[in-house]
Amino acid sequence: MSSVRRLELEGVHVDESFVGLELDYFDAMSARFDRCAFDKSRIRRACFGSGTEVTEYVDCTFDGAHISAPSPGVARFERCAFRDAKLSKWLCESVEFVDCVFTGRISEVNFTAARRGGRNRFERNDFSAATLVGVAFRGGIDLLDQRLPATGAHMVEDSDVTIPKMLVLAEAWPPSRIKDVVVSYLEVLLPRVRNGQRHVLFTAATWDQRSYDGLDVYRTLVDLAGLSGGR
Repeated sequence: MSSVRRLELEGVHVDESFVGLELDYFDAMSARFDRCAFDKSRIRRACFGSGTEVTEYVDCTFDGAHISAPSPGVARFERCAFRDAKLSKWLCESVEFVDCVFTGRISEVNFTAARRGGRNRFERNDFSAATLVGVAFRGGIDLLDQRLPATGAHMVEDSDVTIPKMLVLAEAWPPSRIKDVVVSYLEVLLPRVRNGQRHVLFTAATWDQRSYDGLDVYRTLVDLAGLSGGR
């Protein structure tokens, strides 16, 4: 099965192994996966739930997987494990996560609790051992209900108040590269917090990029949040 480049699945799958898949495209439609293993899979473009019905993944493992999912579809992951996984470019507009565990590297992923006509469940997920790079939480996700990294991460609880204050302070700085970066970043955050995302997470790993060498953007944001009253 490891030589398959495209895999399309429907129906119910229980205790099935999809370990070590090398896929250009994965698609599941109106399906349910119970205790299935996707460990060490490599998927360049995954749609976890095409169509309008929710595809469910319950007690599944994605340990050591490398998965990109620009259009992940309509899906729910419950009690799933993503240990030592590399997840990139997941734009989760209609995807729910409940009691899931994430370690490894998560980069350029959007999680949201808001969707057209309803809400996505995003509850009790564990990111405490994950590296979060450019990860956005949107639409009213309660970060107090999640386990977050203990180091290299800083949460602002009242971002609807704190982020605008941070922006005012940063705009008053003398011209500099750090000012340009911070102001630009805060301007991107403003619509998000005005649309109901009261909890914002800053992560050091987001700024560990060559273009920001010599600029401690993470520490600057954390200090600025403290000056603005954010915790």
